[in-house]
Amino acid sequence: MKLPGAVLALILLLVVPAASLLADPEDELDQEVARRLMEKGVILPLQRIVEKVEGHILEVELEYEYGHYLYELEILQADGTVVERIFDATTGEPLEREELESCGC
Repeated sequence: MKLPGAVLALILLLVVPAASLLADPEDELDQEVARRLMEKGVILPLQRIVEKVEGHILEVELEYEYGHYLYELEILQADGTVVERIFDATTGEPLEREELESCGC
């Protein structure tokens, strides 16, 4: 599923809560921090991660945990299942996949 850049920016703006640069390293990072990290080449653009995902993205978070930047995506799949996928934001490598719920269809 490919999204235009403006939509990706809107997703980051809406779903990534505001945090300061001095926030606890375990906190979610805001869109300004994400933009700077991307411009410096520390993390991949969200578009590169989205290209690996099938389904409708419901939520995106950028977090710094255990010394790594992570993209966490909640995805509604075609069968009605909602899954969380975690990607290394630096390499794009998929790290985890967890089924969150199913519609029972």
